[in-house]
Amino acid sequence: MAAETDPRTRRSGVTRRWRYRVARDRAAIGRAADRIDSDLAAAGVAETARQSLATVLDELLANVLMHAESVRGPVHVRLRACGGEVVARLRYCAAAFDPTACEAPPPPTSIAEARTGGVGIVMVRALTRDFSWRHARGMNHLRVRVAGP
Repeated sequence: MAAETDPRTRRSGVTRRWRYRVARDRAAIGRAADRIDSDLAAAGVAETARQSLATVLDELLANVLMHAESVRGPVHVRLRACGGEVVARLRYCAAAFDPTACEAPPPPTSIAEARTGGVGIVMVRALTRDFSWRHARGMNHLRVRVAGP
């Protein structure tokens, strides 16, 4: 699926909104990240908020790509920027999975116990002011809110 951006970017007062459609492959995630950063930069969103959002979206989209069960179709991403913050909503068709319920793994007590991975959702929580999930009509809905300085 090649289409990543919905051209229906809108302005409503000081609030800016964008829609993206991200195919389930790593290259599409990278292209969407570049487009999102460009759109937010052009709208004057602070670099710190853009960097936090980029990290959060990369983690959430990669998790859908690597771990979602019975996933079908693209991931739909909606962004809203207003008053120094960005709210992102992700929607995708797959078996219900609540990432907000994932607990942080216990810290390793030695280098030998340390493992790669397992801290992405912890990172998402740390970078967001709000992180919520719901499942409706076969779709997972994620909402995150990232604030600038």
